[in-house]
Amino acid sequence: MVDELKVSWPLGPGVKVVKASPVGLYALAKPGGVRSQPKEGGKDPGALLTCSYSLKDEAYHIPPDKGGGKVWLLHRLDAGTSGVILVADQKRTAEEVKKAFAEHQVKKRYVAMVFGKPKESFAIWRDKIQVTKEGGVARGRVGQGQSAEAKMRLRQSGIGPFGVLSLLELEPKTGRTHQLRIQCAQRGLPIVGDRTYGDFQKNRVFAEKKGGSDLFLHAESVELRIFGDSFNALVPLDQYFRV
Repeated sequence: MVDELKVSWPLGPGVKVVKASPVGLYALAKPGGVRSQPKEGGKDPGALLTCSYSLKDEAYHIPPDKGGGKVWLLHRLDAGTSGVILVADQKRTAEEVKKAFAEHQVKKRYVAMVFGKPKESFAIWRDKIQVTKEGGVARGRVGQGQSAEAKMRLRQSGIGPFGVLSLLELEPKTGRTHQLRIQCAQRGLPIVGDRTYGDFQKNRVFAEKKGGSDLFLHAESVELRIFGDSFNALVPLDQYFRV
């Protein structure tokens, strides 16, 4: 793990650097509840970095006393989702990684705990997701809209005091808003702790018995090639969740 003290950026609460490359690509570990970016630009003490953010640049602006320069946000995780997220402090690297995302050349693996068990241990999920905004809040649903695709693998399942639970590995090929949460719910496998698309009654029972109500969706790993070299980063599931 990279010593986060060597990074002068003002990191958000609980955010850590887990890997860095010579070309200025960094993997950060983001706890659940931390926002990838401020809601309206500007500063946010609960964001990935606690300095000013430019919506136009899609970059954090580091203050001079913290080294100055920009840190580009290369993709996003929902606030409730924990795990690995990529940033860059060199513009050329940021452009290259964003191009890789646009061309679906970045492999991301998530782990979700869901209520229920899938009918198959492996499947490719394909849907169309339509996203609308109400009061500035994004909401998605299956139907007309953009294509969404993800690979699903069953990691394990069991029966507890709150019924059948399963751990799923999810590898999205596309990056639609709330994609994995919607695709799980669509198949009767709502993610534990999902307050938008989940099973609210089961969430309550789970929270009462386990003493927590966090969204159980974790970005476990990311892998890509940058300027001909491979870059991969892992944030273990048990860093944030006990299974």
